[in-house]
Amino acid sequence: MDLLARLSNVFLTHSDQAAIVSTEVSLTYGQVDSITQQVAAGLTRQGIGAENVVTIETSSKLEAILLLLGVVRAGGAYCVIPEDYPEHRKQLMRTKVGAAASLRGLEEAGAAWPLNQEAAAAVADVDSSVVEPEAAAQPVERREDSLLYIIFTSGSTGEPKAVAIEDRAIWKIVDHKPFYAGQVIGQLAPLEFDASIYEIFGGLLNGMTLRMISKDESLDFDEIPSLFEQLDCVFLTTRLFNLFVDEMPEQFGKVKLVLTGGERCSIQHLHTAARYCQVWNVYGPTETTVYATKYEVKGDETEVPIGRLFDQGQYLIVDEQGNAVPRGEQGELCISDSGLMRGYIGDEAANARVFLIQEGRRYYRTGDLVFENEQGDMVYIERKDRQVKISGYRIELGEVERCARAFGLTKDCLAHYDGKRLYLFVTDQIDLEELRLHLRSRLPEFMIPTVKVVDQIPMNANGKTDTKAIQAAQTSSGEVFATINRVLNGEAVLDKTFLDLGGDSIKAMEIIWQLGGKGYQLDLDMLFSRTIGEIVEYADNR
Repeated sequence: MDLLARLSNVFLTHSDQAAIVSTEVSLTYGQVDSITQQVAAGLTRQGIGAENVVTIETSSKLEAILLLLGVVRAGGAYCVIPEDYPEHRKQLMRTKVGAAASLRGLEEAGAAWPLNQEAAAAVADVDSSVVEPEAAAQPVERREDSLLYIIFTSGSTGEPKAVAIEDRAIWKIVDHKPFYAGQVIGQLAPLEFDASIYEIFGGLLNGMTLRMISKDESLDFDEIPSLFEQLDCVFLTTRLFNLFVDEMPEQFGKVKLVLTGGERCSIQHLHTAARYCQVWNVYGPTETTVYATKYEVKGDETEVPIGRLFDQGQYLIVDEQGNAVPRGEQGELCISDSGLMRGYIGDEAANARVFLIQEGRRYYRTGDLVFENEQGDMVYIERKDRQVKISGYRIELGEVERCARAFGLTKDCLAHYDGKRLYLFVTDQIDLEELRLHLRSRLPEFMIPTVKVVDQIPMNANGKTDTKAIQAAQTSSGEVFATINRVLNGEAVLDKTFLDLGGDSIKAMEIIWQLGGKGYQLDLDMLFSRTIGEIVEYADNR
């Protein structure tokens, strides 16, 4: 059964069942069917069809979900461009979408939101239950190799890379029954993050109710108990998962199943949650569509692997020359399963680098170092290069550095992630506030580093960056942070400025007086212009 047939069947079978719910709205499958048919009809009349990409740029996640389903039903592909991204980055993404001759870009397709008045009205009319015959989309065809969506990852060249995913790629996620439990699935992931494919397509194509959860809801600990009571299964990024386990582990007893991944796992947190519900540790690059491996946490492991492929695919663990390594030895993980991407749009050089051809089969070189343990499970070690994951987003540290150099740095700089925070070390004596404004104008929020001015970037005997020396230099003063946090009534956040957190002149002077008496010399300008993390580190090094 192809994607359109599966959608039509689930809309018909579950017509009166809740499909998408939130604190503000509840839509049945019948209503979603009606609305998305109208969106598809409007797109079809504009000439949108196979291999055409519609960019979706709206602040409403509900609108975006209905729109992307409409695009799919029109036979096209979608690309979500977050409204809160800097305009510079959004334009790069639009350009990438239109890079290939077979793809229709933003200007040619007229695909900016709203697509047209009819589509806007269709999405706004959430009570619609019947679609008029003349509004119905004309029959379209989708094949297994039809382009379904384009999603962006951070690029080492300083520009985001456009990953093209086909229809066939999602079935390994949609049809893998162990990933679903009960009737209600949580929808937390941003739509530009590929975990949303598991939630939206996996949830809806399995006839589940999609419970949309806003970022504010997910961080409101007064609301979490009620929220967990509404869910049966949910994917949580590693950081959010760890936070929930730390703050209220017993709430995991209210759900049946939790999937977690995106960053290196914490065995302690996984074991704690596994006492209350079923927990899968999942792993997978965007280029292999959401998840590629899984491991069910038992609770007695000395290390938690990323597990094994669950799809009818193959993998290799290879050395620098591309030769398979023996079991137990580390190497780069290369994956070839049904979720493998079509390729990077408009970047054949990158495609040549990441695809390994063995006996006529394409493998994606993940850049992740792993080894296979005695049980046949893969254990993650670290990145082969300097690519890291922060809050589930994959980031090339070189992109942060290139953005900083574009500001006009004349000396060395280094981006570094220590597992908790993203840093940018600079050796120029610069105006940190101006650099921060520059970074914020070009990078999304999750890529904004804490900037630290240093005398030099430490090197080891081989002339390479000495990451151990960097780690050793990154001590933080509990006393400084505690003082600031106390004055801000417990709301201090390392990557926010004092003003962002509601600080004012009176609170600033209170901090200066208290810390001044302990030998820390701060001033108003510093408190008003730097992030809390930068203030703490400045105090540490004086």
